[in-house]
Amino acid sequence: MKREKEDKGIARRSFLKWSGAGLLSLPLVTKTKLAFGTSFNCWLRQNYWEGPEGAEYCVHRTVYDGEVASSFIWARIDGWWRRFQIREVEDTFWNWNFEERLRSFEEQLSAEPYEYRAGGPHSPSLATYGNWVSRGEIDLGGSAFHINNKIIGINCVPDKDHIKDLNEEMLDMIDTGADFKTKVAWLKGIHEQSIWRRDLQAGVEYFTTPEFETHTFLNLMENPASTLCYQGRYDIFTSFELRCIAQIVHPNNPDISDELLQIAKFPAILHGFYHDNVPVVPGVLYWHIEEFDNSVADEPGKRVVKTR
Repeated sequence: MKREKEDKGIARRSFLKWSGAGLLSLPLVTKTKLAFGTSFNCWLRQNYWEGPEGAEYCVHRTVYDGEVASSFIWARIDGWWRRFQIREVEDTFWNWNFEERLRSFEEQLSAEPYEYRAGGPHSPSLATYGNWVSRGEIDLGGSAFHINNKIIGINCVPDKDHIKDLNEEMLDMIDTGADFKTKVAWLKGIHEQSIWRRDLQAGVEYFTTPEFETHTFLNLMENPASTLCYQGRYDIFTSFELRCIAQIVHPNNPDISDELLQIAKFPAILHGFYHDNVPVVPGVLYWHIEEFDNSVADEPGKRVVKTR
């Protein structure tokens, strides 16, 4: 226990040294600095990858998770380090999230052909910004914008008492060739249990590799602020917005904890559950900071999870 406390103390001191004057200057930040305090790194092509060829992993140096157990996360936003409180989503979003997921599972299990619907809790749009670096051969000279938006796949995250066992169960079913409806029935069953975290969701950076980095990846590596925007599948007038700190965690990174490893692997294994291949790709952890209910109502855009 003494050694564990010493290790945590060393990690925190390393972070404070790493972030340097950025942390000390937080009380002195002015409106001018907030507007123009962009990190110089966002103008230069960076190498975010470490490790041997074929087993590379990215390291997210603009997020510090040493206080996540106390519901705080540090992130460098617009060139300045800030400390954010992680908050749980409220019941309206939470209940809608699981009601839509369970209805989708029920339709997949029925005898009728499954009709895929866009949107829903699994497929929000993700907005990011902050990296002006061109993607080279893709951008052919760069872009006039550094804001990016795309549709992603995202999942709720099981709590730490269940996630490792669920990962292993999914891998076993993939290895034994379980049929589609058996796997969907299993998914429906676990989504009916109270084993899910309300402060976090996770997805993957499926297309990002050391040779090809998506604009979303480039933005988040330099500026991990992100917004998830949801629209209902079955009621298109239902809409929510979650503002998050996005933490990129690569499963090949030998320095991450087993808990982070299991979280990073969960959405990739879940992808393999449907597609029969488990990619070794960066996981993206979306820590909830603020929540808005954007549904058409008397108070559209109402903030329901506040910063204070």
